[in-house]
Amino acid sequence: MAKPGVLESQSVTDIVGHITTWEWELVTSLDRGSIEPVGNIDRFNANAADQKKGNTPRQTVEEMEQVHRSLRDQLAKAPTAYFEPYDPVREMIDSCTVLHYQEHGSQIRIWASKFSLASPTTE
Repeated sequence: MAKPGVLESQSVTDIVGHITTWEWELVTSLDRGSIEPVGNIDRFNANAADQKKGNTPRQTVEEMEQVHRSLRDQLAKAPTAYFEPYDPVREMIDSCTVLHYQEHGSQIRIWASKFSLASPTTE
């Protein structure tokens, strides 16, 4: 998980940490009941990456699990209006979760396929 190269110099650990940062941003927005812009997204991502730079894969997974539990709890008590199509909170929920997982999951799968031990043979 710590091997760089998934997305430029980022490892799977880095990407999971990145997704976890955005899930935490969603958790805090749900807790506040409002979305506050993060400002410069590239700077936000870089600062978050710097804060998590020394994390081990185990620490990253533990943080991901804790944040995901918090997110599940916040979503369970969120108003139903947050889940309506085109609601700004719904858009944030989607962009911080399912769409984010799809984007980076695809990158991880492509990278991992390069190292697959079970490569098909042609005869």
